[in-house]
Amino acid sequence: MEKKEQLNRISRHKASIIGMDQARKSAVCIPLIDTADGFDVLFEIRSSQIQSQPGDVCFPGGMVEPGETEAQAAVREMREELLVDASQIHMVGPMDIFPASRLYVYPFVVLLEQYGNTFSTDEVEAVFRVPLQFFLETEPEVYYTRMKVIPGEDFPYDRIYGGRNYGWRERGEEIFFYQYKQYNIWGMTAKMIEALARLIR
Repeated sequence: MEKKEQLNRISRHKASIIGMDQARKSAVCIPLIDTADGFDVLFEIRSSQIQSQPGDVCFPGGMVEPGETEAQAAVREMREELLVDASQIHMVGPMDIFPASRLYVYPFVVLLEQYGNTFSTDEVEAVFRVPLQFFLETEPEVYYTRMKVIPGEDFPYDRIYGGRNYGWRERGEEIFFYQYKQYNIWGMTAKMIEALARLIR
C-alpha cells in the first residue's frame, strides 16, 4: 500500500470509541407522565427475584438486541416491563450516553400516556412517581468510590516498569443519591435524572 493511500485511510476515518465492538449496549426510557401540576417521573423497583440488582430503583430498559436501534430497544423493554402499548409511548429525545465499564447505556426521554400502573411482576416489584419539580429543586447527595486495579495471577509483571510495584491508577467515581419519601434513588439512575434536571434548568 502506498504512503498516500495510508494517509487517505486515516483521513477518511470517523472517530469512535476503542473497544466499542466488544462492549455491550443497554437502553432505557425515562418516562414522563403529564399531570395538572407538571410532569411526574415514573420509576420502577426491580423484582427481588431477579439476579441483577434486585430491589434497586431503576428506569425501564435492557440490552440492545441485534438488528434494533437503541431507541427501539428502550421502547421494547418499556413495553415488556410496564405492559403498555406502543401508542402510549411518545419519544421526546435522547439524553447523553452513560459509559459503565464495558457497558454503554443509552437513555431516552418519553411521554407515557394513559398509564394504569401496570407492570410485569417477572421483572418489576412496584412502580412509583416523583414530580419532576423535585429534581429541578433538589441537588443529589454525592459520595465517592475508588476502584483498584487487581491484575490476574498470570499477569506478566516482568514486562512492565516497576513489576509488581507498578503504580496502577485507581479510578474514582461519583455516586449520586436522591431520597424521595421512602424511595432511595441512586447510582446510574440518579445520574440520569440529575442530567435531565440539569438540561432543563
